Amino acid sequence: QFLYSGAQDFDEPGVYITLSQNLEEIKNDCKSFGWDFDNLISEEKILMIDARPFKIEDGLIGKDDSLYRGEKLPFEHLTKLIKSGVKRIDAKRVVIDSVTILAMQYSDKFYMRQGLQGMIQALENFGVSSLILSEYAEDKEIPLEWIVTSGIIQLYHKQVEDSMERTIQITKMRGIKHSEQIHPIELGSDGIVLRHPRLSP
Repeated sequence: QFLYSGAQDFDEPGVYITLSQNLEEIKNDCKSFGWDFDNLISEEKILMIDARPFKIEDGLIGKDDSLYRGEKLPFEHLTKLIKSGVKRIDAKRVVIDSVTILAMQYSDKFYMRQGLQGMIQALENFGVSSLILSEYAEDKEIPLEWIVTSGIIQLYHKQVEDSMERTIQITKMRGIKHSEQIHPIELGSDGIVLRHPRLSP
């Protein structure tokens, strides 16, 4: 929605970097919400880049097929891909899905944080608005990406009574006053639609 609306409604080209799903799966998922990226791609309003860190053939990942080796390469390589894409279509928006995959390439958290900070600084220097997606389990320690980013928006999908409910919460937004309530949401052709937050008993 962030990229589609930007390109379609505000004439702001966008770059999408995938580190997990293949591009055809992503485009098909988007079509289910009524967002057809193919025309925007042909008009160079959207650029989609497959930057998955493993080559997958016949459903298998070969032990020597990692595209990234060493502690410093992953974020450096990704930043160069983003810079090239931003320049190519004069992008104003960038989405990275998801940085969790890159973080798994590191055995040393120091290098992971250093690389992430460098990439975020580069995104700021490129003058783009960026969304960096990350996966987080509540029973795990706070991920490093939470510490170095300017804002955190959490999406939840939990069981409430007899059904599953999607909710959203702004956990952190540096320099901006914001609600910290958890808001129920619906996903549809209009993107994320907020409903009234649940009232505490």
